[in-house]
Amino acid sequence: MTRQTAKTTKRSLGVIDTIQTQGGATLEELTDELEMSRSTVHLHLRTLLDEGYLTKEGAVYHIGLRFLNHGEYARSRKTAYTLAKQTVTELSNEIDEEVEFVVENDNRGILVYESFHPDSHFPSKERHISTAPSSAGIYYYLHCVATGKAILAALPDDRVEAILDDWGLPRQTTQTITDRNALLEELEQVRERGVAFADEEYVDGLREVGRCVRGPDGRVLGAVAIIGPKYRFTDDRYTTELPAILAEYVDDLEATIEDSYLEEFR
Repeated sequence: MTRQTAKTTKRSLGVIDTIQTQGGATLEELTDELEMSRSTVHLHLRTLLDEGYLTKEGAVYHIGLRFLNHGEYARSRKTAYTLAKQTVTELSNEIDEEVEFVVENDNRGILVYESFHPDSHFPSKERHISTAPSSAGIYYYLHCVATGKAILAALPDDRVEAILDDWGLPRQTTQTITDRNALLEELEQVRERGVAFADEEYVDGLREVGRCVRGPDGRVLGAVAIIGPKYRFTDDRYTTELPAILAEYVDDLEATIEDSYLEEFR
């Protein structure tokens, strides 16, 4: 059964997404891009502008800073996310590599926190997919990054199938897994190992090691990944050393999250 949705809201969200995708757009450009009349597009723009969700520079509309308020609230609302930020920073400082915390949202992975170590000279994944100065809020397909595989491996089979039905297996590099059965087999290996690997599957030359983060009730909260260039992620460092360090940090994070839950309900 198809769920009922508010068409006006969906249209406003479409306007917002188009403006962000195009890096700003005029009324005429939006009218050409969207299947709406000029007057309807203008009504949505005026409403969003009046409410602070858009800003206008000359004839060009841009995303407004009011979204920053909502975004910061969303990622700080849960104590577990704040604790994950500390883990990301501390882990990155210890190993001098990029570390990410990713949460599943809309059947994809959304980057909540990232620590890109200043001594690392390999460009962040963000530079390959966005010109934004911050990576937070970037979406990843779950099948091609280590955090995504770690999350998928921790979800029930029917949920995994629903995610794959929703987004498919888009190819990002020549190493991306695009066969469903092959991915399901790898997810079984992730369950056995406790960590996920992504070897140049999202960006050429980039390797990742990821581990799922669970709450005290076993629910999937997200995943943490260590990310770096293939020339530094070699042999035992990639397959053994970094996974062991990551497991230690995630275990500590889960214990801290559990303590915070117990403290909250005392």
